[in-house]
Amino acid sequence: MLDIDENKIAFSLNNRFNSIINDFQLTLHLDISYISKYEFDYCLSSILPLPSVLLRLHSLHISNDETYGAIALFIRQYPHLNIPSLRSLSLTDATITQIKFLFQRLSTELEHISIVTNRTIDMNDKRQLCQLLLKHKALRSCRLSLCDGVDCDETILNNSINNQIENIIIDLSYFQNILTLLSYIPNVKQLTININQQKYYNQDYDAAAFDIVRLCIPTQLTYFNLNLRFSNVEFEHIEQLLNCLVNLKHLCCSSFRVELVDGYRWAQVLERLPLLRRFECVMTTYIYHSLDLNLISQSFQTLFWKEKSWSVVCDYFQYLSRLIIYTIPFYKNLFTSTLNGSQSLNEFDDRNVLPSNAYDKVTHLKVSVQGLHSDSIPVRKFRYVTSLSLCDGESYSDHSNSSLLSYLTSTIDLTKIRHLKLYSLLSGHTLFSLLCKAPNIDCLSSSYHNLLQMINDFGDVWLCWLLNTMIKKLTLSYGRLTLSIVDQFIELFSNIEHLSLCMNMDDIDFQEILLKLLQNLTHLSSIRISLAGKLTDHFQSQTFTWLSTNSQLYSEFNDNFLDIWIT
Repeated sequence: MLDIDENKIAFSLNNRFNSIINDFQLTLHLDISYISKYEFDYCLSSILPLPSVLLRLHSLHISNDETYGAIALFIRQYPHLNIPSLRSLSLTDATITQIKFLFQRLSTELEHISIVTNRTIDMNDKRQLCQLLLKHKALRSCRLSLCDGVDCDETILNNSINNQIENIIIDLSYFQNILTLLSYIPNVKQLTININQQKYYNQDYDAAAFDIVRLCIPTQLTYFNLNLRFSNVEFEHIEQLLNCLVNLKHLCCSSFRVELVDGYRWAQVLERLPLLRRFECVMTTYIYHSLDLNLISQSFQTLFWKEKSWSVVCDYFQYLSRLIIYTIPFYKNLFTSTLNGSQSLNEFDDRNVLPSNAYDKVTHLKVSVQGLHSDSIPVRKFRYVTSLSLCDGESYSDHSNSSLLSYLTSTIDLTKIRHLKLYSLLSGHTLFSLLCKAPNIDCLSSSYHNLLQMINDFGDVWLCWLLNTMIKKLTLSYGRLTLSIVDQFIELFSNIEHLSLCMNMDDIDFQEILLKLLQNLTHLSSIRISLAGKLTDHFQSQTFTWLSTNSQLYSEFNDNFLDIWIT
């Protein structure tokens, strides 16, 4: 779709555009996420109702992320909407009520669905949603990412399942949920599973379950991506699972368990997968006891790994007591490093033969700024990083400032950075220098107290000017905006469009502070307020009543957040 303003002009004045809009042989894809409320309202009132749009709309993406309340407004305006041509639906940060409503109303011919939300959802609702998806006969691909995952067990899938799903990305609660899921996706070809819980299982582990799975394993499954985000699943269970997936051609695995950093054992497991052509892994562990790191590294440098041409890098970050073992090219989008680099434990990197594309999939670099950068340490090049996090540091001297900038300029292209996350306290001089070298940063996340110290309580005029010029999206945590400095805050960030901050709902100045923000931040499009204290019905009712007097606002409470979307 064209930009909304261009759309309005073109539809009114351009015959060629009119003919495209009215060409029923074309399919339309409508993405109304991350747009202004003005554009959203225009789209709902003037574009979506067109028969030529409704009858050809192939995909729809709606989001509540920064467009707070967008899905509720969509449903309110179109409670009986029918889009017969819709084949793809994507919902971001929707409530379970909104998900069920839209899925049941729009799902008849859906082939692709993506549901990603951090909202708190009852486990029974999660199970019911999972059941609806797995019973959908037209679906071909599905992404289901819910907070804390889905406890997908056999009790919710006891009815006959007849789906044609070929590609699934799903967050599960427990490792054992994989065994249940595999029994109900007979046609799956690509499967990505994220395990989100630290517990092994929600009930006693049954080794015999793997024998049952082996009888009904999806024979077309050739790609399997297993991400054990916070889970401590034992190697034995992973091994038993992989023994069932004999047709795999591409396997990815990431974990944080020390038991899994064993190249010899991995070789034994992978040798039993005769069709496997590609193996990718990122295995991270913290070393707090005596381990022979060289032996670990050598286990991934044997003849098996060389014959497969699977290049494995073993890095030890001494300041973090952290060992990371990963295949090259690195296949994740997040990489964590330190200012003083890592100790390479294998010959592969020592010979400086890492390919130029080794880290091209990394878009977010997290750097622990402890220690000092040394030019003698091998430099890793991250060519496509757009988000930079700095953490674990304290107030910096000029020497430390030079060390940090030296590391960053030799590692990433600072002109590509758009989002800066500060989890450490930098000096004002360090931050100023960094912003000058990264002129495209427009999004800043920081602790509120750290930010005040870095700008010297608004006393660093040049840094304040630079922040005001550059930052369009600001996220503040761990600290509450008070009436005494709200005017200075507004002056410092007068150009921001998206604001996220903390406030105390018991503060007698709450309404006055919020009113100042809404009236004086003239570019503001959305604001999210993390509310400290107990959220009461009285506070919600009082706040809604007060905010409803402004027709330019849409507000809603989301758990302990007050979200406001502004026209």
